[in-house]
Amino acid sequence: MTPKFTLVPSELFSEDSAREILSEVVLLEKGEPLSFLELKAYDAVLVYAGDNRPAVYDMIMSLFKLRDYNKILAAVTDGYLYLVIAQGEKLVYCNSFKAADFTTAEYYIFMVLKQLQINPEVSTLTFMSEIPQGRLAELYHYFKAAEVLQ
Repeated sequence: MTPKFTLVPSELFSEDSAREILSEVVLLEKGEPLSFLELKAYDAVLVYAGDNRPAVYDMIMSLFKLRDYNKILAAVTDGYLYLVIAQGEKLVYCNSFKAADFTTAEYYIFMVLKQLQINPEVSTLTFMSEIPQGRLAELYHYFKAAEVLQ
């Protein structure tokens, strides 16, 4: 996973401006390699630091596996929360947050849902990472369902 990424609408992306676009949202090291992947289904381009395809790409592609209208996909790993949300077939959110613990990750999830006006009580929260023992059951108090995608 790399927290250094951004999504750009396809019509606004050019390979020549990729470094400038990414450096507007994350701090890039001098000479840090840069890559990008086209997400045709969402008419967007994922720009990221590094040579290896980031796991957030796999998260975005995994949205197609989810059946609910509100598709909320999260992963908590290496001190970061990665959060991808779609409504229907429209990708509405993709970001990462520094989250030292699961409680902090939960805070960011609820903050984003509130900003997007998504009701957790009618939504399923799906994780692409293991979560601490007992936390999945706790999330049932707030969400229609909570699960770990295998």
